[in-house]
Amino acid sequence: MFLRSIFLASYFILIVLFSAFLKYYDTLENFLVSSFDFHKEKLVVYDYIIGGGSAGSLVAKRLAEDSNKRILVIEAGKRDFGFYNVPSMGILLQNSPFDWQYTTVPQKTACFALPNNSSRWPMGKILGGTSMINNMLYMRGHKSDFDEWFKDYKEYDYNDILYYFKKLERLIPVRDLIFHTILPDILLKAVVNLGYETPKENLNCQLGYSKPKTILHNGKRWTTAELIKQGKITNIDIRYGCVVEEIMMKSNFEAYGVKYRYSGRKYVVYAKLGVILSAGVIGSAKILMLSGIGQKKHLKEVQIPLKVDLPVGHNLHDHVTTGFDLVLINQTLDIGIEQILSPLSLWKYFSKGIGPWTTTGCELIAFFNTRNTSERPDLQFMIMPLALKEDNGIYLRHLMGIPSSVYSTYFATNKQPAITILPVLLHPKSKGFVKLNKNDPYSSPVIDPKYLTDPQDVETLIKGIKFIKELVESDELKSIGAQFNYKPFPGCELYQFNSDKYWECYVRHLTMTSYHPIGTCKMGHPEKKSTVVNYDFQVKTTSKLFVVDGSVLPTETSGNINGAILMLAEMASDKIKRIDYLLIGKCHILEIFNIMGSNSEINKNKIK
Repeated sequence: MFLRSIFLASYFILIVLFSAFLKYYDTLENFLVSSFDFHKEKLVVYDYIIGGGSAGSLVAKRLAEDSNKRILVIEAGKRDFGFYNVPSMGILLQNSPFDWQYTTVPQKTACFALPNNSSRWPMGKILGGTSMINNMLYMRGHKSDFDEWFKDYKEYDYNDILYYFKKLERLIPVRDLIFHTILPDILLKAVVNLGYETPKENLNCQLGYSKPKTILHNGKRWTTAELIKQGKITNIDIRYGCVVEEIMMKSNFEAYGVKYRYSGRKYVVYAKLGVILSAGVIGSAKILMLSGIGQKKHLKEVQIPLKVDLPVGHNLHDHVTTGFDLVLINQTLDIGIEQILSPLSLWKYFSKGIGPWTTTGCELIAFFNTRNTSERPDLQFMIMPLALKEDNGIYLRHLMGIPSSVYSTYFATNKQPAITILPVLLHPKSKGFVKLNKNDPYSSPVIDPKYLTDPQDVETLIKGIKFIKELVESDELKSIGAQFNYKPFPGCELYQFNSDKYWECYVRHLTMTSYHPIGTCKMGHPEKKSTVVNYDFQVKTTSKLFVVDGSVLPTETSGNINGAILMLAEMASDKIKRIDYLLIGKCHILEIFNIMGSNSEINKNKIK
């Protein structure tokens, strides 16, 4: 206990110092660049202007493959620093200057145990977007996901989807876990005896249990930002700390540039071939609405002149989860605070890129269909060898938004170690929206996911908890002393424990995001009123204006979403190149007709 106290004290000091450094770094970065206005020294006309998100960074790399094209990547966040790519440290970037720190409005049917009934939504404010602060898991999604997305697209073929996934996977470092505890091997033995499938590789989210794939390189977090870092590609410029305030459009709704603010001053930059938004499910919708593209009624409410009437901000989905610290065990699993902060772990990581510092947090994933015989899952499990109470409430509970009253009466009272098996709702029926609070780029938007407004979502999560109970009773988990946590959750004590009413109360209290919101700039058939962008990723009614990020996903994938978003970035890159090619072709044809016309006039003059 004394040794653990020493490590917890060291952990607390590390958190305090790192948080202070982030704030200091932000101030220092502002000071270093404030004396030199490099924006005036750069080009003001580019071929493409692209947002610096996860998808946007990849699109920029692909479009820059044509060395004749000049690309500007605009990023709202500051320059990153070397420590960000240590996998286990990524969580510390949440709730920092590198995080937009969004919060939902109070939920009427969920999040009852969270402050103000609101959910925190971390999103990366950094080159590479939210992939800089996520858990680095990689999967494609189920075939049915993409069949549903492109059902109205005559040119769709699933082989095209596979082509783009394979193209992506040749570019990014998809690999097995570098480090894991004994937990996944114990669980895999248990589920085999329970009759479940255990596919060796499960990129396509098949039913069953498997170890996940990750995006790591030499033990470090890898994101698409690595493809375009300053100086790597000579025809890409990157501008940091720039908040886009409006897209500039001609009277025919052709985008030709953006207005942005840097260090308190306003600037404009122009694009000849296209403006490509990649600001995420909140940011891209917000920029469109600020530019007059959105629902007529809402834009009138916030006094923004309407340019294009589209359902921007609607169709908001998220993967909801619950179930922290439900499984207690009688031993630690070599990944607690003591192991992470031990000198041996530090040496392993910084000398060889191995050990606990490379952890993604999640060591096993599973997919189930709880309702029918369909091969498409509706429930995912993310299985982690740590508990929310692992750090004695120093940091993790703050990150999740767990108030001290709930932590002290429920989580802190469990003296045994615990593991986390999170049931994740893959295809929520509940849908919400994003709206502007007012006509101000710096005002926090109104985010209402309407969690658990559809009772079927609650039923699916309850089935997930019952699966966890079945797993805990297996002989394999009993070998590490596994037992279900029977302590009633605060606010649900009046219900009989283990009844459906109790678990409904539990789910509605401990409602958490899986950090996978999507859908606010829905992609689909241009004639459908519910869509914002067409299958070329172009905003309907406009030209030279594109959206490429998680906001275009029509529905959730059957798993973690970053892989599917990057696949769409590959697809969008080819679509945008094709539009450019066709535009050049039209210009050449017009030039030929002009030449023919002028020659005709010359011939007429000669005849005369």
